[in-house]
Amino acid sequence: MRAPYRVAVVGPGGLGACAIRELSRLPETQLVGVLAYSPNKHGVDAGTLVGIGELGVKATTSFLEFLKLDAECIIFTGRDFGDYRSDDQILALLEAGKNVITPLPYHYLKVRGPEVQARFEAAAQKGCATLHGSGITPGYFNERLAMLLTNLTNDVQHIRMQELFNAEDLGGAGQTLQMLGFGMPKEEAVKNKAVAMFAENYLVQPIRFIADRLGIEIERIDRVDQLVVAPSDIHTEAIDVRKGTVGCVSYAWTAFAKGKPFYTTEVFWYVGKEMRPDFAVGDDCWTVTIEGRPSVKATIESKGSFARNLKMLQEEPTPPGYLTTVIAMIQAVPKVIDAAPGLLHPAMPEIHWKTDMRRSDSL
Repeated sequence: MRAPYRVAVVGPGGLGACAIRELSRLPETQLVGVLAYSPNKHGVDAGTLVGIGELGVKATTSFLEFLKLDAECIIFTGRDFGDYRSDDQILALLEAGKNVITPLPYHYLKVRGPEVQARFEAAAQKGCATLHGSGITPGYFNERLAMLLTNLTNDVQHIRMQELFNAEDLGGAGQTLQMLGFGMPKEEAVKNKAVAMFAENYLVQPIRFIADRLGIEIERIDRVDQLVVAPSDIHTEAIDVRKGTVGCVSYAWTAFAKGKPFYTTEVFWYVGKEMRPDFAVGDDCWTVTIEGRPSVKATIESKGSFARNLKMLQEEPTPPGYLTTVIAMIQAVPKVIDAAPGLLHPAMPEIHWKTDMRRSDSL
């Protein structure tokens, strides 16, 4: 039996803290380092930072010091500002021979152009390392679950993936939620096009990835924005939303092929149960609907415990949607470490009959 995988974490915030706790619980992994960005976190034990007992691993704010760690794999959860400012650090990690797994929008770099893709490929080859973008959206529900469901139907007409996430428990994420438009007057939030672009960085990549894998030529991708205001004041751990300000942010991207809608990815981010869409089965859930012969639909809900009807577990004080994202990354660690140098994309279902684009009545 091999020694535990040596893993380090970048960004001990919401996702990073969850990753630290999960890595410390697993006998198959060993936490060997943490890179923090806040000066007050430098030298603090990683366990102390995330509210558990000391782990004997101190966080550092020195990237050069972090690069010297004997880590096989990096869980990179630095804060995303929508401008790809993590490029330089991820490139440096790859060149230093560190495998990188991140939920940030590095899943399908081809979308950013051949030059960008070539830079990351070159860095990975130089360091004999692998970059893998993983999480749940993107990384799982579009590229893996939706594609698996297409095995159950012929003459696929349209695929829709919907994500619903309640942000009320994201303590400490108020700044990010404000950036997304929560708590803002609707007329102001509508003008904030940077928010839609932030989400688009994540959610257009899976559409392009799937289209390329299926041999489908996308003609255009349309976006629909929907901001819903709160009917009353909402007070949560993450943010307070006043009556008449934005309490739900929703975007949908639809790709067209042969003049017809081919694939739609839709997100509903909301604060508080008052803002939860009526069709949601829970706070953190995802639905894949495929129109075909026959049509099929699958809904996944995540919570702390179904048996005990708990939204979150006491020992894991983060939303279940965050935990599933972190686990998707950690589950990928062995595969990424063993992979050939370069860019490792999500695996499509093993048995998959490619769509026949010669048919005019199907995709």
